[in-house]
Amino acid sequence: MYAAVEHGPVLCSDSNILCLSWKGRVPKSEKEKPVCRRRYYEEGWLATGNGRGVVGVTFTSSHCRRDRSTPQRINFNLRGHNSEVVLVRWNEPYQKLATCDADGGIFVWIQYEGRWSVELVNDRGAQVSDFTWSHDGTQALISYRDGFVLVGSVSGQRHWSSEINLESQITCGIWTPDDQQVLFGTADGQVIVMDCHGRMLAHVLLHESDGILSMSWNYPIFLVEDSSESDTDSDDYSPPQDGPAAHPIPVQNMKPLLTVSFSSGDISLMNSYDDLSPTVIRSGLKEVVAQWCTQGDLLAVAGMERQTQLGELPNGPLLKSAMVKFYNVRGEHIFTLDTLVQRPIISICWGHRDSRLLMASGPALYVVRVEHRVSSLQLLCQQAIASALREDKDASKLTLPPRLCSYLSTAFIPTIKPPIPDPSNMRDFVSYPSAGNERLHCTMKRTEDDPEVGGPCYTLYLEYLGGLVPILKGRRVSKLRPEFVIMDPRTDTKSDEIYGNSLVSTMIDSCNCSDSSDIELSDDWAAKKSPKISRASKSPKLPRISIEARKSPKLPRAAQEISRSPRLPMRKPSIGSPSLTRREFPFEDITQHNYLAQVTSNIWGTKFKIVGLAAFLPTNLGAVIYKTSLLHLQPRQMTIYLPEVRKISMDYINLPVFNPNVFSEDEDDLPGDAVRQD
Repeated sequence: MYAAVEHGPVLCSDSNILCLSWKGRVPKSEKEKPVCRRRYYEEGWLATGNGRGVVGVTFTSSHCRRDRSTPQRINFNLRGHNSEVVLVRWNEPYQKLATCDADGGIFVWIQYEGRWSVELVNDRGAQVSDFTWSHDGTQALISYRDGFVLVGSVSGQRHWSSEINLESQITCGIWTPDDQQVLFGTADGQVIVMDCHGRMLAHVLLHESDGILSMSWNYPIFLVEDSSESDTDSDDYSPPQDGPAAHPIPVQNMKPLLTVSFSSGDISLMNSYDDLSPTVIRSGLKEVVAQWCTQGDLLAVAGMERQTQLGELPNGPLLKSAMVKFYNVRGEHIFTLDTLVQRPIISICWGHRDSRLLMASGPALYVVRVEHRVSSLQLLCQQAIASALREDKDASKLTLPPRLCSYLSTAFIPTIKPPIPDPSNMRDFVSYPSAGNERLHCTMKRTEDDPEVGGPCYTLYLEYLGGLVPILKGRRVSKLRPEFVIMDPRTDTKSDEIYGNSLVSTMIDSCNCSDSSDIELSDDWAAKKSPKISRASKSPKLPRISIEARKSPKLPRAAQEISRSPRLPMRKPSIGSPSLTRREFPFEDITQHNYLAQVTSNIWGTKFKIVGLAAFLPTNLGAVIYKTSLLHLQPRQMTIYLPEVRKISMDYINLPVFNPNVFSEDEDDLPGDAVRQD
């Protein structure tokens, strides 16, 4: 087999990702029919729970076609928990999502007509140790740390509950493959067995000194009926290869193995809970997280290297790093994936028919591509060349046949699909429309209110992986009118930083390990985590534009006469001064503060104009006209004027001149070909 971390920028959230869960995406028309997993599991949804109490539902894809259509909304941030989310569990047969927080609150979410809503709520006031759906999805097993266990239906009805008196805590709970028994693991190495009606069956001590961290079976999590449709219809299909891995052992026909992970890093493979001679895997790792793939033939064990395995460099001890080890059903070590992750791996999950392994470490999310068969020489060459290249566009510079060049570019196609801005090209992302039909769902927060700086400040965040990514910042510049100036999120005058690895390291270092559940974000966070891209380095090199061509259309005459008077000294007004409501910002301020656009309005707040301030943006960015009837007898009307904004090439230097007649305050209507009413 072969495994490698996916190439591209590191995916990062604004807080620690604590849990993961993945499910395949099945079309609505075929939810009640047998499905072809190979085809429909190329796309799916990844659920993440983070330290801010937000659940992220993100679209993922494993096919290699860039022209595939994606859902209009490919990321959801579900809010409702009051503390950090510690468990997320998909119910694939019923298309539901269960989430648990640190305070014991349990939410069951359901999607209806493109919107997620809470269907069931359960809050017992005690910490939840584990939540597991039955293999048919009809029942849920909930175990609490204080010894209370509960089994209920998918619709919320309680079947039975029991109080287990123990000296230690319950750490995990699972169903048997036939859903007739439930097993509970404790912190002192015991396994408690009960039947599906709540009767106690057995009490077994597996280890005297090590506690049980988790238990699982090498058995599919859900029993979804497969159709007889050929797997060759899949995009990622490749012909079978000769060799020992060409025809793997049909694990489904074998007796399932019970896998028990201990706090020491050892893993036991048992035929049943009372197996006297289990197969023990000495992983040599600590803080172990283990999970079987869906087919049940490959066990992924992630953890940190132990200090005894590490040597010392001349300059000091070698830093510990996380690694992933893969084992077969006989407990034999097959492959080891070394990573550069310096933090413990909190959670892992398989996805896309076991071709992807997703790992969460702190606020970062890593995607591992897994090849179960013997890796071909073509695959090894692809990964070696992709590791040497920095970006996908560098592949076209190589002297390769078109077919091989296309195959090489597939190594850079990301699995996580949200349109996160390119760190080195943030301004293009916020200034020009995207190529696809995705909808960007954002959140705006008031992050600053300092009269000395110039009034309230608002930051626009893009929702992503349950977190928020700052993309734009606006500050009010008038006390009388709702007028704003729009700028980059980072507006200090320090030298530009490399927004790639430095941003990730900054987010990881600044992320508090306690994961406070406070959702409010400070402005310092937005300043540290947001890129500052200088206009000279990231925008096309255009000649300096005269400020006279960018003056507001209705500049007061008194202000113009003052500016022409030789007796009065020229003084640069402050940003927060109301006198800037109709004036143009000096060119030095535009460059220094990274201003992108200015929003002006009339005194009534019913007409707004958006004027481009940056050199690479056109002057006319749009207008909004808001109408209401006198007695509110008619519905309110909003007219939006949005001209098409295109990237300015190097040959086209002349920017459009601002036309005051287009946005005249005396006009009630705009040109008909550019008007859209909502």
